[in-house]
Amino acid sequence: MFPLLAVVQAVRRLAPESEFFWFGSRRLEWDIASRYGIDGSFMPFTFSYRRMNLASAFYYLRTAPVWLSGKPVFTACLSIDRFQPHIILASGGYVSFPALIAAKVRSIPTCLVETNAVPGRINRIFSPFARRVYCATERIAGALRSRAAPASVLVTGYPARSAGVSDPFAYLGIERNNLPLVLIVGGSSGAEFLNELMLRVAMTPGFADEFGGRVTIIHQWGRAPEEREIGRFILLPHYHAVSFDPVIPDFYPHANLFVGRAGASTIAELAQAKLPAVLVPYPHHADRQQYANASVLADAGCALIREEAELTPRSFIELLRELVLEQGAAKMRDGFG
Repeated sequence: MFPLLAVVQAVRRLAPESEFFWFGSRRLEWDIASRYGIDGSFMPFTFSYRRMNLASAFYYLRTAPVWLSGKPVFTACLSIDRFQPHIILASGGYVSFPALIAAKVRSIPTCLVETNAVPGRINRIFSPFARRVYCATERIAGALRSRAAPASVLVTGYPARSAGVSDPFAYLGIERNNLPLVLIVGGSSGAEFLNELMLRVAMTPGFADEFGGRVTIIHQWGRAPEEREIGRFILLPHYHAVSFDPVIPDFYPHANLFVGRAGASTIAELAQAKLPAVLVPYPHHADRQQYANASVLADAGCALIREEAELTPRSFIELLRELVLEQGAAKMRDGFG
């Protein structure tokens, strides 16, 4: 949803009278959209882009009957009838499928935004019917031109949004200091590996002595951390835990290093802030899209890609020592140009 929020912010600057309506899933979108002052319809279910296994098979068995009933498309049609949009803008993902079908039924023009290095299935399916297909890079555009309508594909760069907070430190009640700032950013379903890694790092002998007074860490868990988990960081006076907050990208211009997943929105926000990164692609996407996303920055020398299997507490501490304490990350900024 974050590329679309970036578009919302830009359109509001250009045309303040514009109005927006959000159609998405209730998992996180309803809360985030409301923070940006956007009303909407939010489905209590969604498909998930994951590898097929026993767990995902049960997931699809639970959700498929609702989709096959036509309720999502019916709800999307009602939303269109209520809001009367001039255009529908979608960034892919299965939750946009009913809205795009409803747009076809109601004859509303559609535009697509594609920021993933590997275009998603929904955008590939609907690109022939879109008035415009906005792509972050030429590589993405090349993958969609053969399917999209002639001259409809445009390369726009990565749209990056801001939470609009002038002082994110004050917003989250974090004291500013002159120490290097490291952001550990988990998403939602992909956050647990990073959370577990940080729990093990915090308990590694010598870590608190070496880093506790020399580095500020802001760690987004993707969920509310338990009290026993927070207790492991008691020897780190400049460690701050955040469950999930869209304000985190507003810390990027102040940070020295980012550690996290490689979603397309993250790549856009890192590039805008010129923030060096250690990217840990989510390994369970069938098309390995986050590896392709991460390569955009890694090929320019702005980021390092690390597999989950490569990141042990020892290797992670060595990375922090090299990139933060020894200022190796500062050299990576040159790759942003």
